[in-house]
Amino acid sequence: MNKKKEKETEAPKPNWILYLLPLVIVIPLIFKEITESRKQTNIVIDDAVTIAEEFEKPEVVNEEEEEKKKPWLFQKEKRKEYHSPELKEKFLTKYKDDYGYDGEIDDLVMEELSRLEECYLDYTGAALYAKTVLEKSFHDLSTNVYGNAHSRSPAAIRTETSLAQLRRLILNCLNADKNEYSVIFTSGTTQSVKMVGESFPWGKKSKFLYLKRSHNSVVGIREYAKLFGNGFYSVSEEEILKKDPEHWKEILGMQEENPNLEKEGNEEEQEQEEKQEEEQEETYHLFAYPAESNFDGSKFDLDWIHKFKKNPPVNGTNWMVLLDAAAYLPTNPLDLKKHPADFVACSLYKMFGYPTGLGVLVTRNEAILKFKKHYWGGGTIILASDESDFCLKHPKPSTKFEDGTLPFLDIITAKYGFEFIHKLQQSRISRHVYSMAKFLYDELTSLRWKNGKNVVEVYGKWKQENNGDIQGGIVTFNTLNPAGEFIGYNQLDGTYAKEGIQIRSGCHCNPGSCSRYFGINDDDRLSLVSSKTGCGDDIYQVNHKWLGASRISLGYLSTFEDVEYFLYVFKNKIMTQFEE
Repeated sequence: MNKKKEKETEAPKPNWILYLLPLVIVIPLIFKEITESRKQTNIVIDDAVTIAEEFEKPEVVNEEEEEKKKPWLFQKEKRKEYHSPELKEKFLTKYKDDYGYDGEIDDLVMEELSRLEECYLDYTGAALYAKTVLEKSFHDLSTNVYGNAHSRSPAAIRTETSLAQLRRLILNCLNADKNEYSVIFTSGTTQSVKMVGESFPWGKKSKFLYLKRSHNSVVGIREYAKLFGNGFYSVSEEEILKKDPEHWKEILGMQEENPNLEKEGNEEEQEQEEKQEEEQEETYHLFAYPAESNFDGSKFDLDWIHKFKKNPPVNGTNWMVLLDAAAYLPTNPLDLKKHPADFVACSLYKMFGYPTGLGVLVTRNEAILKFKKHYWGGGTIILASDESDFCLKHPKPSTKFEDGTLPFLDIITAKYGFEFIHKLQQSRISRHVYSMAKFLYDELTSLRWKNGKNVVEVYGKWKQENNGDIQGGIVTFNTLNPAGEFIGYNQLDGTYAKEGIQIRSGCHCNPGSCSRYFGINDDDRLSLVSSKTGCGDDIYQVNHKWLGASRISLGYLSTFEDVEYFLYVFKNKIMTQFEE
C-alpha cells in the first residue's frame, strides 16, 4: 500500500523523444549553414580563380581607339603619309642635343596635346595650352573659393595672397628685384603699351622714338606724343647705331637757332617763358622697340636699353625705354638685372596659351612714379570726394594702375602656366624651338624649281652669322613660281587649311617690316584706303608690291613632326600646283 502511494506521488518521467527533438531541429540548420558556407567559399574561390585568370590574360587593346587618343600627326595612318625616317635622322644628327627636352617631347605632346587634330604653326599668334595647366586650374577653382580682392573677407584675402604670389613669380622669371620693379596686370600687350602712352610724363619737348619694325600697338603711342609731346620719329636699326649727336639733335628738335636772326620782343618773352617752364619740369623722351619682331623673328639688341638710358644719343637728355617682349618671352629668357628696361610689356597667353586676355606690364618703380595718371576708378584710390576734385590715389603702383576689379580667377590660374614653362626651362625651350626653325629654313631655302630658281624667299636675319642669337623661331616667307614671281600668300591659305595646317599670313600688324621688305610707302597705302578691309582680305599687293607674307611660328610644344608634315605638304600639295 505504501509503495503504491509513493508511485502515485512521484513526478512523471519525460519521454526520451523530447530530448532528441532539439537535435532534430538544430542539426539540419547547422548542416544547411555549413552547406551554404561551403557554397560561398566555392564562389569566392571560383571568383578569385576567375580574377587571377583575367589578370593572366593579355589586355585586349582597341588599337583604333588608342590611335584616336593620339595627336593627329602621331597617328600611324597619318605618319605613313608624311613621315620620312631619313629626314628625321638628318635633323637629329645635327640637332639632337638641342631638340626635345632630352627626349621628353613626344611623351609631353601625347599627354598634353592629345586633342590636337591639326598641324599647329601659329605660336606667335597664341600658344597652345597644356592639359596639365587646365587640370590644375580647374582643380584649384573647384576646391577653393576666391572673392573680389576689394574686401577683407577670407575669400578676398585668399585672392590677394594668390595675386601677390604670381607677381613674385613673374619678377623671379625676369630676374627682377621686387624693390625695383612692380607687376601690373593688364588685358594683354596692347593695353600694357597703351598704359605707358597715356600716362607717360609728356612735356612740350618730349619725343617718342620707336623702331620702324615695331608692332602697331607700339606705333600707336605716337598719338599721345602728338597730343602732349613734341611728336614722334621712327628709326631704323641701322640709324640707332649712328653716334652723330647733330643727327640726334635734329631728330629731337634741338637744333640751335641762328643767333644773327633778330627777334621781336614778344618772341623773346615767349622764349623766356618756355625756358622757365623747362626748368620747372624735366623733359623725358620715350624709346620703344621689340625684343623680337613678330613679323619675322628678328631679334634686336637688348643693350639698346643701356644706350639710351646711360649713354643717350644727346648728352643731358633723359630717356625711358619700353621693351615689347610679346614675341620674345615665349621662347627666350629675359634678365632685367642685365637689361633694366623701364617698362616691359608681354602677353601671358602667348607664353602658355591659357588663360587668354591677360597680359603684364612690368615697370621700374622710379619710372612709374613719374607717370601722370589721369583716369581713376574702383580700388585705385584711397579717398575721393563726390563734390570737389579731391582724390587720394593709391601709392602702390600695381594697385594705382589696375582700374576696376581684375579678372582674378584667370590671374590665379596663370601660375600653372608659369610652373609648366619653368619645368621645361626657357633656355631649353629656346634651343628646342630654334633647332626646328633653323632646319625648316634650311630645307625651304634649298628647294629649287626644275629651272634652278628658288621656290621661296625668306625674311629675317637667317643669313647672318651666329644667327641663333639674333633670330627667333619664326620663319616668314613668300612662295615664288618657276618664273620667279610671287604667288599670293592668300591664294595658298586654302590649301594649308584643307591639309590641316594653321599658319598666319599678311602684314602681321607690322607696317615697318612690310615697308622694309616690299618697299611699300604712304602713296601705296593711300591707294588702298577705299578697298582694303583688313589683313585677312584678298588684296595682297599694291602697285606690284607685296603687302605681307606667310608666317610659321614654332613654340614650346612644337615637334619635328610639325615641321616634317609642313614640308611634305609644301612639296607635294603646293609646289605641284605650279610646276611647269
